[in-house]
Amino acid sequence: MIISRTPFRVSFFGGGTDFPDYYREHGGAVLSTAINKYCYLSVHSLGPFFKHRLRVSYAQTETVKDPTEIKHPLIRECLAHLGLDAGMEINHVADLPGRTGLGSSSSFTVGLLHALHAFRGESPNAEQLAQEAIVVERERVGDSGGHQDQYAAAFGGLHRYDFSTKGIAATPIEIPPKRKAELSARLLLFFTGVESSAQDILQEQQKNTARNLTSLREMRAMVDHAQKLLVGSEDLDSFGRLLHAAWMHKRSLSSGISNTAIDDAYDAAMRAGAIGGKLLGAGGRGFLLLYARPSQQPKLREAMKGLTEIPFEFSDEGSRIIFRSSES
Repeated sequence: MIISRTPFRVSFFGGGTDFPDYYREHGGAVLSTAINKYCYLSVHSLGPFFKHRLRVSYAQTETVKDPTEIKHPLIRECLAHLGLDAGMEINHVADLPGRTGLGSSSSFTVGLLHALHAFRGESPNAEQLAQEAIVVERERVGDSGGHQDQYAAAFGGLHRYDFSTKGIAATPIEIPPKRKAELSARLLLFFTGVESSAQDILQEQQKNTARNLTSLREMRAMVDHAQKLLVGSEDLDSFGRLLHAAWMHKRSLSSGISNTAIDDAYDAAMRAGAIGGKLLGAGGRGFLLLYARPSQQPKLREAMKGLTEIPFEFSDEGSRIIFRSSES
């Protein structure tokens, strides 16, 4: 048996500039971090005495004789991408629900590719996993979206990702442990209770690229600003104010980025002492990230009592194999 563990991510700045239609002409950048919430994929050989050759278990369970019969598009296309049709069982579990703005689809894809490579006795690096996940998600499956999530899942840690016609570059953001801990202590995550596909929003956002050029350039510039802020000695509250400015820009990219419930929750948070924040992912659902000083957090939690808080920390690890039996 092989088991992979792959982190979810929190994207701070630059989301939208990682769409190829934008960055191939203008260049893009994203600042994000992996967090200590994970998805787990296991792959195990299936003996010849079963009627089915493949059993895959996620929110549903499928038993099929041929990989092409698998309904889950990411599982089906990961197997096709690697040319695998051996008898096997694939299982998925996760710390948090999918389709909630934390890059879960890419964490799933990266983690499955990692486990399948290990099943074949291979040890791909983070760059290979990220690139293969992009091929599976964006080309083979045809899902809309950018290219940041695959890298965040594969590399882990706090990174700046730059996107251009030359490729994608991952740069670790090196800050003192004390400053990093202070930043983490000022970030709170609340689940809005909504899980849904972001494909319609992402497609609209892509169609609006030309109209959104000014906002996208501003959002790209915020990555530079945030990086300088983090590695310098400026008051971290400036990070919170920058998050607020980025959210104001992001809301303008598509009509589905936010909604009345999200706006009301965000406004209540700001009145309760939050300095800034944003909705994670393509919008309209998922997790609300808020920045607040520790002294203001009790009042903020009271204002957010209708939502579920998810405690989290930064994670330095990207996708990794955490278990490998000799008879996998």
